[in-house]
Amino acid sequence: MSKKIITCLTAVAMFVILTATTVFAAESQVDWEKGVIRATGLAAGKMNTPNKGIRRAQARRAAIMDAQRGLAETVQGVQVTSESSMRDLMLEYDIVRTRVDALIKGMTQISERYFDDDTCEVVLEMPMFGSSQSLATVAFLPDQNDPPISFPQPTTTVTVNAGYTGLVIDCRGMNLNPVMSPVIKNDSGQSIYGHKNLDYDKIIANGMASYASSVNDSVSKNRAGNNPLVVRAVRVEGLNANPVISVSDSDKILSANQNDRFLDNCAVVFLK
Repeated sequence: MSKKIITCLTAVAMFVILTATTVFAAESQVDWEKGVIRATGLAAGKMNTPNKGIRRAQARRAAIMDAQRGLAETVQGVQVTSESSMRDLMLEYDIVRTRVDALIKGMTQISERYFDDDTCEVVLEMPMFGSSQSLATVAFLPDQNDPPISFPQPTTTVTVNAGYTGLVIDCRGMNLNPVMSPVIKNDSGQSIYGHKNLDYDKIIANGMASYASSVNDSVSKNRAGNNPLVVRAVRVEGLNANPVISVSDSDKILSANQNDRFLDNCAVVFLK
């Protein structure tokens, strides 16, 4: 290769370096206890931009795009059920993919900061439920027009105290995997709680369940209240996503729910 060609290629390479923003790998995570997906984007402005304000604006724009990319990748990996992820829904339903793209572009920026070299860090956060801009609005979109199916009747009538504020199922030590649409079954295989039993608007507002570390932590208190019915799972199944309880405990839960309607209100917590 001639010296002239090498010189030209070097000049082109330097032009690309000087005129391009530098984007670093986005960091993102799902916080199931807080019910949010958070992504951090990091980028620097163009090296040949002498104006500090413009260089920072370039960095900010690139950092936002980097965080959006991180959100998109993380959202696709979120398990909706034990058998399907958001990626599966996006492949099956064009409207779900379109809605997810729109959500990501409209996500809330929760922080922004600049470093000494004018690199910009932007953090975006997507709620999993609780608003019209939550992931739940698209995760449950295919079933939004289906009327709720009544909860099953207990196999045996159980007399329980009235006034339960929620349900806590202790799955600690069982490697429970969080999902957006869990199912509670008893050990005879009967489903006693799933999204088909719930009103779509309540799922969007509350999510189906919260994940907490203890009965007394703030996540559990906020969801299940101060007087929850607490039972111990006998195992978890479906990729360790769905708690299984005893028949006697499911009868107790269903009997209590006839009085206090905590299942109807998604006042359910899983300890993990």
